[in-house]
Amino acid sequence: MRWLCALLLCLALMAGAADAQAGDGPIVSLLAKPEQVTAAPGEAFKLDLVLTIAPKFHINGPSAGDAGLIPTKVKLTAPAGLSFVPPAYPKAQQVRVQFTDQPVDMYSDEVVIGLTGKAATGMKPGVYVVKAMVSYQACDDMVCHMPAGQELSFKIEVAPRP
Repeated sequence: MRWLCALLLCLALMAGAADAQAGDGPIVSLLAKPEQVTAAPGEAFKLDLVLTIAPKFHINGPSAGDAGLIPTKVKLTAPAGLSFVPPAYPKAQQVRVQFTDQPVDMYSDEVVIGLTGKAATGMKPGVYVVKAMVSYQACDDMVCHMPAGQELSFKIEVAPRP
């Protein structure tokens, strides 16, 4: 019953939040660091997705769905030959809120999500584009916005073996 009340409260709060803008810009900005990674066939590589969250806002952590909220998730779309392990989400801050007995996982300020991938052994040299879809729900102290998503592309250069 508490879960249903929490869900109804969230839906009511989200209905009042028509736009997902913070002042002059988006609530969440995305950046891949580095923007291009180089790896030889059969070699692993790493990069980070950096989410910058506007002041006075937070986004839910990856396990926030336990409280009926929308969790932050990263979905990668990569060309054949590039594979990734599940994203490495940092530990979220646990915050107590009024609508649930359990603390809610939240991120604020800057969040760095680690990505680890590998180029297949027989992959041809070239530059390949990977798309990252980041979905999240942003909230401030008064209201939760409708769930949103942003896409970011980054490049993996597969270089010939030396």
